[in-house]
Amino acid sequence: MRRWVIGFAVMLLMPWVVSLVWMRSAGIEAKAEQGLLSDQTEYGETEQAGQAGDRSGRKEALWREDQSDGELQEDSGNPGNGENENAADSNEPSEASGESRKRKILVERKGIKTYIDLEDYLPGVIACQIDTSYHSEALKCQAVIARTYVYRLMDGRTEIYEEELDMDYLGEGEGSLTGDRMKAVDSLKRCREAVQDTGGVVMKYEDRYILPLFHAISAGRTREGEVDFPYLQSVESVSDTKRDDYMQVMEWSQDSFAEAISQIPGASGVDVKQMQTIKKDESGYMVEMKIGSGSYSGDAIQYALGLPSPCFGVETEGNVIRVRIRGRGHGYGLSQAGADAMAESGWGYEDILNYYYKNISLISE
Repeated sequence: MRRWVIGFAVMLLMPWVVSLVWMRSAGIEAKAEQGLLSDQTEYGETEQAGQAGDRSGRKEALWREDQSDGELQEDSGNPGNGENENAADSNEPSEASGESRKRKILVERKGIKTYIDLEDYLPGVIACQIDTSYHSEALKCQAVIARTYVYRLMDGRTEIYEEELDMDYLGEGEGSLTGDRMKAVDSLKRCREAVQDTGGVVMKYEDRYILPLFHAISAGRTREGEVDFPYLQSVESVSDTKRDDYMQVMEWSQDSFAEAISQIPGASGVDVKQMQTIKKDESGYMVEMKIGSGSYSGDAIQYALGLPSPCFGVETEGNVIRVRIRGRGHGYGLSQAGADAMAESGWGYEDILNYYYKNISLISE
């Protein structure tokens, strides 16, 4: 009888014991308390790039320039200056030394926390960043870009909270209509294939993960990065100019234009009757413009007016101020439209990435 009572008690306690062991092995609560997932290098709008761009732009926005001044911001994990002595004798992906470590994303859904393997998580991210009807080689480029960005953000860790990524995510079954759901399923399928086909490949410069900035459409030529980003060099992307959505025209009345510019922090003496371009970069993007007594960066004007790109020109006709905009996004790094055109011409994803990011190494980790 005593043995029967003990056996019955063990059976009652077993589910609780198994549950406790599983929670401890998952380490979710313990890791949160110990701060293992919170020791994250802080990054600003540059590294959230503006997503990469607009929120069509958040598709681009993870990795954009700082909205306040348009300058790329460096963090402690970024590569330094100098020539790339380790930029590999070969630009083909090579095996990384050491045992591969699985990286995981800690997500919370309906109040339940769980881990998702990064490789399983990436398709939902890529589907929000690029037109999934693009060529498969262009999607592979985006897979490598997204993976590189997360690796860089994790800074040596193997797990990270989803909130730290600040990335849009498309999950299975999302979409308000049946057609939307079917499109989402197809998008995720193509993105999943791109992730699988790139097999853990990331981009490095001098043995450090690069800041993989990208944008939707360039102005015909990408922009050169600051000195701390030597792999971001200006290259031609002429195919972008042949797209129907390459150029847009937006109009304001003088009063509404002045009101928008007045919202820029520090704006004063906004007189739209006195406007002058001070400087554009070699790719045609606005660097500085004088409006009345104040001078403003092209990026500040872009965000104040809600322009799709800082590559623009301004003209006045009576009470109408007309702005002509070329491209979509900040113009740094890979042009998604350009990558698609190159892929259609037979370029592989490795060659496309090496074209837009100079002197990098493609490493499989």
